Amino acid sequence: MEAITVGLLLPSKVFKSIGTLLGRSILISRGDEMNIEQWRSKVKRMFPEYVVPAEVALSVVHQLCIADITNPFGLVFIDVPSSGKTTVLNFFADLEDLVYATDKFTPASFVSHASEKKHEELKKIDLLPRIKNKVFLVRDFAPIFGMRDDDLLKTMGILTRVFDGEGLVTDSGLYGSRGYKGEYLFMFLGASTPISPRVWKVMSGFGSRLYFFNMNTPDKNHVELARQLKSNYSFKEKELKCRKYTKELCKETFRGIKKINWDREKDNEQLLEEIAIVSQLVASLRGTIYVWKSEGRREANHTAPLIEKPDRINQALYNLARGHAIVCGRTRLADIDIGYVIQVALSSGPLERVKLFNLLIAHDGQLETQTIMDSLGFSRPTSLNLMEMLKHLKLVKEIIEDIPGLGKKPGRTETRIKLKKRYAWFISERFKTLKNLPQGQI
Repeated sequence: MEAITVGLLLPSKVFKSIGTLLGRSILISRGDEMNIEQWRSKVKRMFPEYVVPAEVALSVVHQLCIADITNPFGLVFIDVPSSGKTTVLNFFADLEDLVYATDKFTPASFVSHASEKKHEELKKIDLLPRIKNKVFLVRDFAPIFGMRDDDLLKTMGILTRVFDGEGLVTDSGLYGSRGYKGEYLFMFLGASTPISPRVWKVMSGFGSRLYFFNMNTPDKNHVELARQLKSNYSFKEKELKCRKYTKELCKETFRGIKKINWDREKDNEQLLEEIAIVSQLVASLRGTIYVWKSEGRREANHTAPLIEKPDRINQALYNLARGHAIVCGRTRLADIDIGYVIQVALSSGPLERVKLFNLLIAHDGQLETQTIMDSLGFSRPTSLNLMEMLKHLKLVKEIIEDIPGLGKKPGRTETRIKLKKRYAWFISERFKTLKNLPQGQI
């Protein structure tokens, strides 16, 4: 699509002409279409617990509007079965010209070498050209994460290349070299049950291509479940209404609109620095390290940590923030955009590490072993192991052992960790404000 430059404000989705307000270029709208505030209100009436995750998904989708975004962004919703992951994805299922949805796929389908097809027929079934400039929606990504290690390693290698946005060329003995070169931009939305530690270890070797959002759907008591059965709308009726609202919100944005030239020079420097420090956190949380204790030794052994440079993560989270700004009708970053970046960042690491880090910042950057055990239900060996990991991943200061008087029992000593000064921002009032902004929208 051809690119155009727009000004500070995109007040809605149907653009008629360009006007001037206080010397700033704006786009004038018809004024009777769905906007983000109306969408939030309507979705909240149907599924209040899904408003924030669905808005994160909207932020992924709207990255397709920005001219300088050339890298795909992948977001996977994580939670236990029946927690609403698929329902949120289904909000986008009716965007026929924008979304390519499937319930299952194999990485080999991006560029096919199917022996039962003639060479000239393969282009018709290749997945990569079909998702170009679209949102690739996969309702169940768990089978990919459930592969054996060797198969997962091969799969992640293919996905890594596809998520570079530069096409994919593969070779086989049957057809030789086939594939696609050039810009193959798409956005990805998926869902999965919680990811095992072994999968994180495999993914860490390929750099950050996928990001995650822990749904953390609250449990309902028996009264709430009973009330749910008396609702005026069935579950499916509510989902269909949210599909309609989402389609109305998105349809005008993507109806023949020319891509937007985002003016990076006018981005707020503080907000960019906040995205950067969040990116550094994600890189450390996703680092690979093996910690173990040898018999008879008090000190733990560990491998050298493998921590990705944060540059790619920094760009991806910046793109996500800009996508959210477009959703809200803006072409400048605002605090709320960083709030949604934080929501994704604090889900995009191994679950136990994320839980421990969240607990750490909730306790002003200092934790003892007993507090971890009481709050997270981890055993003492697991707690000590995780504390040791955060130390070697350069998130916390050295572990101070044998601190008298901290244990629950008289005379027991404890192990303490403290957040490093470089991450002190995560215990600041500013961080707490930004983190809570998305919830404030509902």
